[in-house]
Amino acid sequence: MKTVTDYLNDPRILHDPAMADALEPIRRIHAIRLKMQDETAGMTTADRSTLHKSNAHAFFASLGLPPPQYVNLTDQGRLKPIAATVS
Repeated sequence: MKTVTDYLNDPRILHDPAMADALEPIRRIHAIRLKMQDETAGMTTADRSTLHKSNAHAFFASLGLPPPQYVNLTDQGRLKPIAATVS
């Protein structure tokens, strides 16, 4: 698996005219975005969600914390319009 440093030396960044004059943090963010795009290319939304949840669980475990709690709000909490009243 390529690292962010590998992506900083990727031709997509090296040969991009906008990146030539960009600040280092901007180039780094661009490299991270390319890495994320390459790692999740072709994944379904469910696969991507599973990947991000497993990464979050691993991160919390590395800190000795319990995994985060998730809430499913599918089809819940929709706002209902209220008819305007004229005074």
